Amino acid sequence: MKKTMVLLMALFMVFSAVLSGCSSKTEDPGPPPEDVIAPDGASSGSDETTADNSRNVSDEEMLEGAVQVSIGQGDGKTYTVDMYNNAAVNTMLGYLSGTLLFPSTEYDEKQGFAAHNIRGSYTQDDEITVTDIKAGEIYLFSGGQLRLYFKDIDGADITATPVGYFTETDDLTETVIADHKANRDDPWGVEVYFSITKMID
Repeated sequence: MKKTMVLLMALFMVFSAVLSGCSSKTEDPGPPPEDVIAPDGASSGSDETTADNSRNVSDEEMLEGAVQVSIGQGDGKTYTVDMYNNAAVNTMLGYLSGTLLFPSTEYDEKQGFAAHNIRGSYTQDDEITVTDIKAGEIYLFSGGQLRLYFKDIDGADITATPVGYFTETDDLTETVIADHKANRDDPWGVEVYFSITKMID
């Protein structure tokens, strides 16, 4: 009886050691979702840059409440975004259906933006030069990079197509930075997670 108990105890300890060894291994996350895989890169629909750099976009050219953006995974903070009614934005909205996971794979806290290269062909006809940027503004660059600026940046001097802006920015900086910190060990290299939901037809 004593030998049986000793044998059972030994088996239990071996079994426990095997289980604890398995649980301490980092699980393979598998291949990244399609939305996280680096895109082939966007090509411009035009090689000409015919922007009127002195032009200011007026409120009459806005698509109010065009999309809602959630920052972070799960129950992230949701913001409403007004978008400009220009050719690049209309192309973008044409690609968007329902809710899309939009992972930012580039993050620059000093320059105050989170960005990702997007697929598609976009005109540069509405490019402008912007000296000072406000937190919440979104721009599309000629190489297909879409940037959300989450900080005010004075003297940025960028040339890009205005896409839109967050209508509420009180806690935008803190929210983006917090999600970036939460993703430092992200298996797919995502800097900030965004989900975009199209709100207009």
